[in-house]
Amino acid sequence: MQEIRVGVIGIGNMGMSHSKKIFEGEVDGMRLTAVADRNPALREKAKEAFGDAVAIFAEGDELLNYENLDAVIVAVPHYDHPYFVMEAIKHDLHVVSEKPAGVYTKAVREMNEFASKHNKVFAMMFNQRTN
Repeated sequence: MQEIRVGVIGIGNMGMSHSKKIFEGEVDGMRLTAVADRNPALREKAKEAFGDAVAIFAEGDELLNYENLDAVIVAVPHYDHPYFVMEAIKHDLHVVSEKPAGVYTKAVREMNEFASKHNKVFAMMFNQRTN
């Protein structure tokens, strides 16, 4: 099985939870290679948690330009989910977004239509719906 190199955009509660699980090997076949957050305190927590093993960026757009990625998890505030999903796909990356898909129906529709026109995996995370 090919290892999937993953970046996480937004390392607040959910993003850091996903990051730690991947970093600690709880997800077979995935390796955390990068995280991004605008909050300097969260970047410092990431540095403490991951050391030099993971690239840390201040902006999600910087992370998307990192060459050591196959996929990203979008865990930013809801308004920005569609933007980062589409940008990730433009950067030839697979993408999973935290819920909700977005705040505005028009933006979510645009995101879904955009994703359907590209040969990349795009999924929404609705983990609590299956519990």
